[in-house]
Amino acid sequence: MARTRSDEKRREIIRVSAETFQELGYERTSMLTIAERMRGSKQTLYNYFPSKEDLLRAVLDFDVGEIADQAMEEFLGERSLRKGLIRLGEIYLARQLDPLAISNMRIVATQPAESGIGEDFYENILCVAWKRVADAFKALMGEGKLRRADPWIATMHFKGLMLQDLLERQLLNAAKHVDPKEVEAAVKHAVDAFLRIYGNEEPKPGKARG
Repeated sequence: MARTRSDEKRREIIRVSAETFQELGYERTSMLTIAERMRGSKQTLYNYFPSKEDLLRAVLDFDVGEIADQAMEEFLGERSLRKGLIRLGEIYLARQLDPLAISNMRIVATQPAESGIGEDFYENILCVAWKRVADAFKALMGEGKLRRADPWIATMHFKGLMLQDLLERQLLNAAKHVDPKEVEAAVKHAVDAFLRIYGNEEPKPGKARG
């Protein structure tokens, strides 16, 4: 489906806003600052987003939604379950450790509870994205490719196995950069561990089933 000029404008506002939040910090960024960087008026910005909080929610939703679409498409496109899980993990982990994603996580974590931003981000953005994975795992369980279990718990185990301490290091500035080889190794180790827990061994060719 072709995007309209309005869609393109909205995406541009979200992109510029995300970069500005990362550079200046959410609290120090005003709608006027974003409008100036867009070389437009503040009123135009408000026509798309009624408040800075609405704009932040759009930034978070776009960031997670875009990567979720890519990850699920590549995961489901692989014929090999292991290769599909590896692609899913690589896309997720690379994005999760990206400076922009780290910045977004820090912004959300510092918002007051009464704003509802953190709860909204968790329930309506993160959980929705991971439920897509859980639904895919449920289907694989029904096909006998994964051992039957609670799909949501299996999904959270998959995520936890991948993250190891990599996310903490980035959040706490304990690592200067992300080593792509370490990410690749973390994903492969996570997938192998996940399949040892949830994988169903396929019968060998010619071997009779008892």
